[in-house]
Amino acid sequence: MPNVLCNVQPVIYIIQYNMLPSMFFCTIACAIIAVVKASNILVFMPIPFRSHFHGFQPLFEELSHRGHNVTVVSSFPQNRQIANYTDIGPFVSKEHERNAMDMMGKNFLTSTLTVWKLGVTFTKVLKHKSMVDFLQTNSDSFDLVMIESCCQEYTVVLGHKFSAPIIKLQPTMLWSSISKWIHVPSTFSYIPNTFLETTSDMSFTQRLKNTITGVLQLYVENYLYLPKMKEVMDTHFTYKGWESRPSLEDMLNNVSLTLVNSHYAVGVSRPYLPGVIDVGGMHIKESKSLSGDLQTFVDSAEHGVIYFSLGSVVNLNHLPQEKLKQNVILKWTPNASVKLPQNVMTGSWFPQSDILAHPKVRLFITHGGLHSLEETVYHAKPVVAIPCFGDQHLNIKLVERKGYGKLVYYFNITEESFGNAIKEVLSNPTFKNNVEIQSRIYRDQPMKPLERAIYWVEYVIRNGGAGHLKSDSVGLNDVQYFLFDIVFILLIPIVCIVWSCYLFVAKITSKLY
Repeated sequence: MPNVLCNVQPVIYIIQYNMLPSMFFCTIACAIIAVVKASNILVFMPIPFRSHFHGFQPLFEELSHRGHNVTVVSSFPQNRQIANYTDIGPFVSKEHERNAMDMMGKNFLTSTLTVWKLGVTFTKVLKHKSMVDFLQTNSDSFDLVMIESCCQEYTVVLGHKFSAPIIKLQPTMLWSSISKWIHVPSTFSYIPNTFLETTSDMSFTQRLKNTITGVLQLYVENYLYLPKMKEVMDTHFTYKGWESRPSLEDMLNNVSLTLVNSHYAVGVSRPYLPGVIDVGGMHIKESKSLSGDLQTFVDSAEHGVIYFSLGSVVNLNHLPQEKLKQNVILKWTPNASVKLPQNVMTGSWFPQSDILAHPKVRLFITHGGLHSLEETVYHAKPVVAIPCFGDQHLNIKLVERKGYGKLVYYFNITEESFGNAIKEVLSNPTFKNNVEIQSRIYRDQPMKPLERAIYWVEYVIRNGGAGHLKSDSVGLNDVQYFLFDIVFILLIPIVCIVWSCYLFVAKITSKLY
């Protein structure tokens, strides 16, 4: 037996020795393949809303970790170095911070007009020196362009400039202005518009408002708002070959993929096309332990903790002081004149998701932004909400319908009404039970939202723009899409028959009398 081993062992050594060069070349080949597959990706999101950018930033970072070269043009550059990740920006100074209170109290008509006005206002970033320098360079080439066209439809022109497919990033649930370009149904009878305070269960008046808003966004904005976007596009995007580019409408119709910050456990159930993917919750990570004074503050709460945050846009200094008497953790930097009791902790930033994950947190007081609702549903915490503007009223109406929170209108809020809402949610176990049901639905996904987003982004790259994901209805006008021409043709014989019957009856009647 030892002799056999002596004879076999050298053979093994020879095999191993011969395999070393193969393994070496295999490793080099894999590295070369990885480099070849790495793509140059441009992310263009200069809009100065942190919440819009924050929800998708994990996607950009993960793409860079996977070896792609990601150039991010935004108002929120990272404060740390990330490999393969290049920031260009910011373009908006803090001095231009908007008072969110000015955007409150809008009705369904003025909300639409406000969005158009914001869209024009946001184009001012194109005059910033860093932006001008970037747009004028012709040395860059990109395999994929990711844009947010919400209030900045002109951004789709970058696909033509760089001859690259476009992926649209949608920070809220789709509304008619967005869905019309990708031919996703936005049926007014049951799909609520983002700017309305209603769910799919609408009264006649609500359906009327939903229809008027939808018509404004589907048709009127094409004549009052879109020409201004075309003017911006023709002024700031004059690159080589720009004269022969398609119309803005055609480019918006030619988007390869739309990633939506949404999920039916938080939003609505509605029909999508293959090229529209829900990825709401990409920003949610595994919870970590709280640190320092925050951990001590939460652990020592005998009756639990209420977390109070109105997001990144609303500044609580703009709110009347008499409405801030609850003992909570406040995401807020108060004015020097504000005196708070010792059982209130304030700060300009808190690890919101980690706080909501703590078992002693019993209630989340929120403005109703999608990211906050995704986190509260993920961690199964009921809410009391004070919606301010935009999609927040719709979001909280959906919360109330699903039974895990209460809405308090800002303009009707009193110490009594606010306190009663908090007491009701804390004392009635139904709210907690309902949010646990939604949490199970939200967590029960075949893959995490970030993994799903990565897959579809790379799918578009692998498949050369994935034109097969677009609807076959793209290119049909409304007369063809809604079969108005067919209905008209079918009505002709019906009208002829009815008219003939009328004449026949009239003739018979005249003879009788």
